Amino acid sequence: MDWGSKIVESKLFIFIIKGAFWVSIAIVLLIIFMIVNFLFKIYFLDYRYYDTDGGFKPPIEDIKKTQTN
Repeated sequence: MDWGSKIVESKLFIFIIKGAFWVSIAIVLLIIFMIVNFLFKIYFLDYRYYDTDGGFKPPIEDIKKTQTN
């Protein structure tokens, strides 16, 4: 039995592979959550993006600005 087979068949190697698999699934789910959160703010909550300060403004803050001006 050569050293390659010993490494591949070891419990530590299998544990590392399973851990990497579940971590990659968690990262993909986090990215999907971030995209859905962004689209939810844009389309459902009607946020607006302003280039002057580089951030999102909710519609309530936009209404307050127009009422004070």
